[in-house]
Amino acid sequence: MVFLGVAWSGTSDAMLDFIDRHGLSFPTIVDQNGDLYLKYQVPYQPAWVFIDAEGNSRRVMGSLDEQGLMENIQSIT
Repeated sequence: MVFLGVAWSGTSDAMLDFIDRHGLSFPTIVDQNGDLYLKYQVPYQPAWVFIDAEGNSRRVMGSLDEQGLMENIQSIT
């Protein structure tokens, strides 16, 4: 299972500052052109896209607490 953070709006410096402030350890990419946001129809943040092993995706808009995150992860494994 791979976790990947995607930052779209804002600068790369702002994204790196956010990563440092929150101690994030998963890979993060900049989607400056919004290609991933368009592909997964993400109109705003926070948003989650859960992709199973077959490539099927499910989008969840809004914040998730730890329980909600774990439930969504379990649903794709």
